[in-house]
Amino acid sequence: MPKDEIKSNSYDLSINRYKEIEYEEVEYDPPSIILGNLRELETEINQDLQELEKLLSIKVREPVP
Repeated sequence: MPKDEIKSNSYDLSINRYKEIEYEEVEYDPPSIILGNLRELETEINQDLQELEKLLSIKVREPVP
């Protein structure tokens, strides 16, 4: 890095001043696919919650010694 360039930048040595940041393009699935995946996850979560509720209702009904 030339001294004159550093001086012209008020001796600011931040990397962003001297190095160009390269961004990578990220490709995402179409919204319809993402929504479908979310619906599948929601179904799994609901099934697990129902199973948990069944287990808890059995535990709650047992007499406490």
